[in-house]
Amino acid sequence: MFWAEFFGFVAAVLGVLQAWPQARKIRTLGHGHGVSITMWILMTGSSAAWLGHGFRIGSPSLIASTVASALMNLTVVLALTSSPRVVVFRFIVLSTATAFLIATLPLWITTPVLFAFTLSRVPQIHRSWKSKRNKVPGSAVSMGMISLSIACLLAWEVYSILWKSPVLIGTTTVALIGALLVAYLELSNPANKSQRTTSK
Repeated sequence: MFWAEFFGFVAAVLGVLQAWPQARKIRTLGHGHGVSITMWILMTGSSAAWLGHGFRIGSPSLIASTVASALMNLTVVLALTSSPRVVVFRFIVLSTATAFLIATLPLWITTPVLFAFTLSRVPQIHRSWKSKRNKVPGSAVSMGMISLSIACLLAWEVYSILWKSPVLIGTTTVALIGALLVAYLELSNPANKSQRTTSK
């Protein structure tokens, strides 16, 4: 499965990089207005869950990418919180427990959990929708993050198809739809459009 692992590693690199523009933008602006910390907590948990699945199916690319992605996603959470030590401690405990349970429990239990984590972008969709509805300016949501996220999920989609895994195909498709919705809401927000025009 050379090509499957190739696309898996491409997705891994993109998945690791996607959090960096978001963390950088929050620190540059000095605020996280419009960014859902709930989404990033769920995405960090999702990485831990997929790490467990990676051990289950024996996929090096999935294991490597989920570890790196979890750590990078954590940087966004840390940029949005005022209690970094507490967050790091909880991250270590909960991520280890989640990965172990997903790797060892029966598939009829773990599959619904993996599907549930694909909805991790729902809090950001709701936040971006509210910002668009109320025409709230000054969004800290990074378009670079969104672009990398979409590219990452497209690579995972190819990986999933090559692996012929219904679980991976289904979860990746749902996550991709969520990322596209966030992109649409952020790009179509009139306040964000005027902000980008002013910054040019």
